[in-house]
Amino acid sequence: MSTSPAVGLLALKPFRIAVCLAILAAASLGCGGKDPSFEQGQEIYKADCLACHGPGGRGVLYSKTVLDGSALVTGDPEEVTAAILFGRSGTGLMPGWDRKLTDQEVAAVTTYIRQAWSNQASPVTAALVAKLRTREEKKSQ
Repeated sequence: MSTSPAVGLLALKPFRIAVCLAILAAASLGCGGKDPSFEQGQEIYKADCLACHGPGGRGVLYSKTVLDGSALVTGDPEEVTAAILFGRSGTGLMPGWDRKLTDQEVAAVTTYIRQAWSNQASPVTAALVAKLRTREEKKSQ
């Protein structure tokens, strides 16, 4: 005895509903998308970073200002966060933002550049920024 195709489809309906609900739940929680601080970081980037690093993270002044696809940006989160906090010298000069931006703001802009354009790196937390700031303060004492 065989069952009709309609009965087979009805058996799959609860499964389809469950999958759709899981997708909706993940979307509402931000799963699979950008970190919640991404938008805050984007605003900080526009205000403080755009002039040197450009709208697409491709740099404006010279190759050292390129952020899109940069190993520094997408690599060790402590290294890029320290560069934003305390600046970098070498070819050109990047100012440190430790006196202007809060830990949350540094985390947000770092997260933004790590997840913008073609970059797909993990977000940075304010706790990591605070750790780096404290470590630097201890060095200077």
